[in-house]
Amino acid sequence: MKIASRRIIFVAVVAAVLAVAGYWFLVPRNQEVTTLVVKRALAERILAVNGRIRPRLQVDIRPSLGGELVALPFDVGDRVEAGQMLAKIDDAPEQAVIAGAQASLATQRATLAQARRELARFVALGQFATKRDVEQRRLAVLEGERELNRRQAAVVQASELRDRRVLRAPFAGVILERPVDPGQAVGPESVIYRLADLSSPEVSIEVDEVYAAEIRPGMKATVTMPGQADPLTAQVLHVEPRVDPATGARAVRLGLIGAAIDAASGLTVTVNLLIERRESAISVPRSAIIPSGNSGKMRMIGRNNLVIERLVTFIDWPAESVIVTSGLKPGDRILTEPNAAQPGEKVRVAE
Repeated sequence: MKIASRRIIFVAVVAAVLAVAGYWFLVPRNQEVTTLVVKRALAERILAVNGRIRPRLQVDIRPSLGGELVALPFDVGDRVEAGQMLAKIDDAPEQAVIAGAQASLATQRATLAQARRELARFVALGQFATKRDVEQRRLAVLEGERELNRRQAAVVQASELRDRRVLRAPFAGVILERPVDPGQAVGPESVIYRLADLSSPEVSIEVDEVYAAEIRPGMKATVTMPGQADPLTAQVLHVEPRVDPATGARAVRLGLIGAAIDAASGLTVTVNLLIERRESAISVPRSAIIPSGNSGKMRMIGRNNLVIERLVTFIDWPAESVIVTSGLKPGDRILTEPNAAQPGEKVRVAE
């Protein structure tokens, strides 16, 4: 009897355990979901892009006349002052022209002096000189003066051509490139130096035409440079009105505010451009929206923990969080993962 009773008790216990396990696995339970309580707070629309440091001024130094480079005193990295001589091209042809023009000028000065003496002599003769002789000498002086002016202009012109053989810095800056060497023959298309003013560098970014339409000069931004923990403040200086057909982007230039930096031209930096700032707005994670253009659906907790769905509109912006303009109110509890439960399901909110 005792053995039979024990068997009966054992079977009953096993049956009870199996029944509990079956109930646990077979009976449906409420899905657990994570939620976010909607509230109003400060919201900003930030456009995050990569940019590059660019000089405030940059110019290619090219000669206006061809010839052989006889002086090239600077190299890459050298600093130059405004007006300083950067290069000199052989000016032997101009020197020869100047010498000939000066000799011709000296000859004409002597000729004019002789004509003036002749005029003075005939004027001194008074009534003993005919009016025709005096007028001829006067005309010779006038013609001599005109010829003298012409030859003086020839000397000036030849000197100006000689001076164009000397290339000078249009502004103070740093030599970025020097593609040529002394003794090389160059022409008007040759780049002698690439000169840049790095004292107040700017930042250049390329922005997709869709987002660039909202950028205006004066907008503020922060610029983070490699190796620097603290970002720099910048503002938009210029938005290129033309869209690059190859990239579909517009170029935007930003100026650094109150920052004296020594950054290499072309350095890649991170730019966070403040497009809009709202003191009181509803922001939600983009991942919580089932999107459809500038509108979408959000799933939230309704009465009795039932999932409901609501249409919302939002500002579609390339960021992890977006600003919802309609469809939500403070206190709503939304699903952070909308596909975790379907509308009508009863769920448990995760702690």
